[in-house]
Amino acid sequence: MASGTDIHLNALRVFSVAASHLSFALAAKELNVSPSAISHQVRILEDYLGTRLFLREPRQLVLTHEGNHLWQKLSGPFRAIESTVDQMRQKSSSQQVNLICRPFFSSFWMASRLHSFWAAYPRVSLNLIHQNTLAASDFDRADLAVTWGKAPPANMIAVPLVSAGLSPIMHISLAGRLGVPQCPADLKNFTLLHEETRLGWTEWFDHAGAPATEGRQSYLIDDTNVRYQSMLSGQGIMLGAAALLKSQIESGELIQPFDIVLNEYRYWLVHPRGRSLPARCQTLIDWLQKEVAQSSRENAAGEAR
Repeated sequence: MASGTDIHLNALRVFSVAASHLSFALAAKELNVSPSAISHQVRILEDYLGTRLFLREPRQLVLTHEGNHLWQKLSGPFRAIESTVDQMRQKSSSQQVNLICRPFFSSFWMASRLHSFWAAYPRVSLNLIHQNTLAASDFDRADLAVTWGKAPPANMIAVPLVSAGLSPIMHISLAGRLGVPQCPADLKNFTLLHEETRLGWTEWFDHAGAPATEGRQSYLIDDTNVRYQSMLSGQGIMLGAAALLKSQIESGELIQPFDIVLNEYRYWLVHPRGRSLPARCQTLIDWLQKEVAQSSRENAAGEAR
């Protein structure tokens, strides 16, 4: 049985439509009910409020002062509700996938592969939302997200993507000025480019079995793309994902002085646990996994040669 609140909400909706048309007949047509049903719901609301909302004049409805006041208060919220419902219906029927993606991953791994996704799935529209952080509320506007770290965020279904082991990376112009460090201790002579904290370099020195050094100077740059551009301009050495920078290293533009790699880090594709995914999202997940597998095979073949 419907509660009193449910009945009054329905009556409020009926009243709002009738007030917008000033006609029970037109309201009935919009709501696909009979004019008598509209009249009945309005009567229920008037009885509940203890006041008349319409003056029923020949061939015309006129709002009373109280009716006009109520309509002014209701019309905006009901329009907002209708707009929200329409947006949700459009989203559910859309072929668009909203993907939050870290800018560095997008630039150095995903961008060069997107043409194959579009060729294979021309009806799926991919909307890339670039940001470095991820909060639970971000999934109000996104279906999936690419994150980076040793493990995926809690309460997420995660698909492992590209290994992003960290190793020192430098530009050839810096090597031309200061040479290439031959051992971890030599890094004291170079400027070290950190993330938002010094944790990455501290972990790398520990993994290398060498005492940590601050370097000649050290800068904290929280955006990977900005840190990368600083490294490109010869300002220092950064910890970078050599797997994503393979072509630049092979061309000689970038130098990876050591084979010592922090292999615990990788990129993850995640979405909230307990949320069902539409088929279009599964299409993107399957494509990403296929591309990752292909990339791994190509890297393995290259190392074998």
